[in-house]
Amino acid sequence: MADKAIPDISLGGAEQNMSREELAAVAKAVAALSQEDRDLLAAVQESPYRLTTAEQFLEFEKNVDCFVLEPHVRTLEDLGWEYLEEKLTIGLTDDLRAAIDPAPFGRRALEENRGCFTSRGYLFPTDDPWQHDRPQAKQADRKPSIRERLEQSKQECRNKNKAQAPRKGKSEPEL
Repeated sequence: MADKAIPDISLGGAEQNMSREELAAVAKAVAALSQEDRDLLAAVQESPYRLTTAEQFLEFEKNVDCFVLEPHVRTLEDLGWEYLEEKLTIGLTDDLRAAIDPAPFGRRALEENRGCFTSRGYLFPTDDPWQHDRPQAKQADRKPSIRERLEQSKQECRNKNKAQAPRKGKSEPEL
């Protein structure tokens, strides 16, 4: 069903954990994407950053800025030239280009960007936070775990013991 509804987008096995209603909603959301965003989603699904829940697919349109796809960058050398052009303050002449091996620069960019190559081009995540349809529980609203409460109690006991311990070197006044 998912393959017919979304022919150019792999759900990467996520469809196995979706109900029919969720699959239909995902198919509808993907169909509503622009071609550029569909290409981006297809690249994301080929990457380690693939979406795994119906909620992520439904929220993808609001979160396209969380990823960058450079379709013209297909090899490590292409990525190296992009990296050099971005970092250098001088233009690259033909003589400079002939003297430079771009692959090490491509490897550095790959590492810095946490990127990967897909059949659609070079993909990397941005630092933009994922926008959820439903507000996520705030950290303050969350109850601390038993382990966190235990650590907090231990810290309070240590602080209390330090405050109560008599200071060495000073004797108490005699009465």
